[in-house]
Amino acid sequence: MRKLTIASVSVTLTLAAPASAELIGGCQFDRDTLTFAGSPVEQATCLLRKVELMGKKSPQPLPPVIAQLMEQGGAPTAAQKAAAIAVFPQLYRDYALGYQDLPASQTEAGVPLLYFVIHDTSEPFMGAEPFPRHLDNDPKVNSFASYLAAEPVAHIFLNRQGQIWAAHDFSIPWRATKLESRVVGPAARGRFVHIETVQPRRFLPGATNRGQTYGPKPGFTPAQYKILAALYVYASARAGHWLIPAFHSTVDDGIPDAHDDPQNFDLKKFAKKLDRLLSA
Repeated sequence: MRKLTIASVSVTLTLAAPASAELIGGCQFDRDTLTFAGSPVEQATCLLRKVELMGKKSPQPLPPVIAQLMEQGGAPTAAQKAAAIAVFPQLYRDYALGYQDLPASQTEAGVPLLYFVIHDTSEPFMGAEPFPRHLDNDPKVNSFASYLAAEPVAHIFLNRQGQIWAAHDFSIPWRATKLESRVVGPAARGRFVHIETVQPRRFLPGATNRGQTYGPKPGFTPAQYKILAALYVYASARAGHWLIPAFHSTVDDGIPDAHDDPQNFDLKKFAKKLDRLLSA
């Protein structure tokens, strides 16, 4: 039997040890498993940190309804799925009924949908002009026209009146974050669904570039929170399990030039609408 030297033992152990996974961003996305670090509760806690001006994040507690869904797992019931569809405005309600039995997206490697990402459009951009006095009913603010001009960046666009434009069905793998488009690439597409909620922006005082903007307060309307909760239940039902909710800015946390949305998102208001829908 050949005697092993210390050097040869070291080489043998090095070759046998698995390579450490590459963890990306503040919530530590694993490029291999396409999953953020921790349990579903821990992931949601990181991914739902409050997004403040200039993309700063601050911790906030998970509302009980979200914590419970993350802890217990499972999926929406048939009644909860039906209740969510009933909330949708027409014509999206008929659209959702037509697609409800299709499975949700998965990646090219067959990894299933797991994350429900909330964005704000940061448009229309007002520059140095004030926000419209009645922006929730303003035709320009609530128009979907500008999002039709190029390839739509998200699955759903939701305006301040609660109206929906479906750009891509939840069965279609898509990308709307730098994590998907610039860091991991096509392998991550299908792991996330993306909801763009309409919120205008304007320059911060003294600002000179689009990275220095702020949105109105309140940031979102009751109608947006209500429809967003229904979309979350519906997408989770299509996926066959409760999705982990996230914000665009926290998904891309730590990636250069990451976006700062959604600004002024009230997690408690969203949770209240979700809790009411599930109880119904």
